[in-house]
Amino acid sequence: MSLSDVAIKRPVFTSMMSVCLLVLGVMGLKRLGTDLFPDVSFPVVTVTTVYRGAGPGEIENQVVKPIEDAVAGISGIDKIHSFSRENAGVVLVQFKLSENLDRAVQEVRDKVASVTNKLPKDADAPLISRVDIGASPILTYAMSSSLDSQRTRKMIEDRLQPALQQLGGVAEVRVTGGDVREIRVDIDLDKAKAAGTSPCEIAQRIGAENLNLPAGRLSLGPTELTVRTLGEFRNVDEIRDMPVAVGKTGSQVRLGEVAAVTDGVTERRTVARLNGQDAIIVEVVKQPGSNTVDVADQTKAKLAEMGLALGHDFKTTLLIDQSELIRANAEEVYVALFFGGAMAVLIILLFLLDPRGTFISSLALPTSVIGTFFVMFLLGYTLNQMTLLALSLAIGLLIDDAVVVREAITHRLDKGEEPAVAASRGTKDVGLAVLATTLSLVAVFVPVAFMPGIVGQFFKQFGITISAAVLISLFISFTLDPMLSARLVKRHVPGAQKDNAVAAFFKNAFAASERFYEGMLAWSAGTSASCAPC
Repeated sequence: MSLSDVAIKRPVFTSMMSVCLLVLGVMGLKRLGTDLFPDVSFPVVTVTTVYRGAGPGEIENQVVKPIEDAVAGISGIDKIHSFSRENAGVVLVQFKLSENLDRAVQEVRDKVASVTNKLPKDADAPLISRVDIGASPILTYAMSSSLDSQRTRKMIEDRLQPALQQLGGVAEVRVTGGDVREIRVDIDLDKAKAAGTSPCEIAQRIGAENLNLPAGRLSLGPTELTVRTLGEFRNVDEIRDMPVAVGKTGSQVRLGEVAAVTDGVTERRTVARLNGQDAIIVEVVKQPGSNTVDVADQTKAKLAEMGLALGHDFKTTLLIDQSELIRANAEEVYVALFFGGAMAVLIILLFLLDPRGTFISSLALPTSVIGTFFVMFLLGYTLNQMTLLALSLAIGLLIDDAVVVREAITHRLDKGEEPAVAASRGTKDVGLAVLATTLSLVAVFVPVAFMPGIVGQFFKQFGITISAAVLISLFISFTLDPMLSARLVKRHVPGAQKDNAVAAFFKNAFAASERFYEGMLAWSAGTSASCAPC
């Protein structure tokens, strides 16, 4: 017994399978992320080392070269690039696409850790990270308030930044611009020298005094308490009163006597302005694979809520919004998707001239498309330009199998067979041809998913999505279409039904085109016969 025979004899079972496919597809669609492009991993690991005050030559010899020598022995490396700039050196380690990126990052981290002791002591610890194109901000805001720049930034960092970082899908919130508090100690070298100390000793003394340290345990009968020594400075006056040396007379020399201690701001390296006014820039970065549109909507709603709570005439101005671009691209593809499906159904109705047959055939479109969403969810795909392009391209292909099966069933019905018999026999007549057609499409698009290189990573979701869609349409054409044809279509009795004016017009037009084609064939055959040599 074939699959179509089972579907015809078990209509409830067939209907429930189709409904289950639709329900799973809708559930998968609600959980799919929305992005501009697929989540592509570039096999590149960066090692960034900051060495303040050093020139490119020192960076090259003391920082970059030891790191290059350490990572050169890692297997799977394709290329190594390095850049030496003032104050910093960057080493780019490019791996082959076949290598596991997580393993590559860990191996680079281990190799760099083994040569950390060879780097200059004043250099910062090397920062190891992977290249991620999805790490760019999806939202960029300019914020301002009636407070000064320092207090505005402090308010954003203390209240707004933690609230945004708690939103689902947000990976990082970056705050740039504005003034940052800094305690400045400007040492008078002559006074320090007269007191018998130096700037280096003063810096070490400040670092040693500004600490909170554990001081052991205190036992009080059955109770045990931990003891801490609180040594952090609470205000600028405590820093000024800190002793830094002992004078010749035995008196203590305090920091305020040899240096000017002020509560100021750091030197600005980044300036942010909006319409000529000082502003703070806040950038929101999403987590890889999360829904860009959903994260953007949550962030906007949270900012609208927090703006009222912060007060002080707090204002936010949206500068860059990637979700709008993604939303616009998705809407364009959705329009093409629905327009293409409607045109395909209209063409089928035009040639079949049978509303019931058109309805049965057109069911393959929504069922296949919605069912594909569940496959995409299982594979961890997102709604992006490549997957939506695959669905829009497959619209014309998804209905082919159903049309061929439906036409074979209609041909059997025109011979006077019962609907159930015609559905079974008609599906068997074209079953092998429909199977071969669908598998030929799969054979074309599946290899696209396994193309090598970065391009292959972009087209992987395209090839798998379109292949899954046509396979689901094949299943629908062998199950749902024969079952509905056996239940909804009536037996054809020649002469019993009269065509309406529209159907009669198109039938006459089709018949006229067939007669014209037949005449052209007869004329061509006659001309060829008369021209043949005796």
